[in-house]
Amino acid sequence: MTIIRLDPEDRWSEAVIHNKLIYYTSVPTNLENDAYKQTQSALAEIDKILARANSNKTRILEATLFIANKHDFTAMNQAWDEWVAKGSAPTRCTVQAGLMKKEYLVEIKIIAAVNQ
Repeated sequence: MTIIRLDPEDRWSEAVIHNKLIYYTSVPTNLENDAYKQTQSALAEIDKILARANSNKTRILEATLFIANKHDFTAMNQAWDEWVAKGSAPTRCTVQAGLMKKEYLVEIKIIAAVNQ
């Protein structure tokens, strides 16, 4: 089966499509010190990559949300709840983690089905 790598670089690819699934990890482009705004930003990046891959948020199967500070859980959830496709919510896990850039408050990893 074909593996498609979107914007591949030496260390990583922006996203990978295989077996009609897209794998993607989103980081916020808005790095304000606000978990709600960073989550909105990361979700907007997900929308963009899904559109490029002929998919959308109703096709997300799994999401893992990483937050740097557990006190940001409510703000992250507010942005998620405003964005997620009601009736098509994926399975989801939230993890508190030390993120690779000190400015990051949130990262989101998804697996989604590509439209046929």
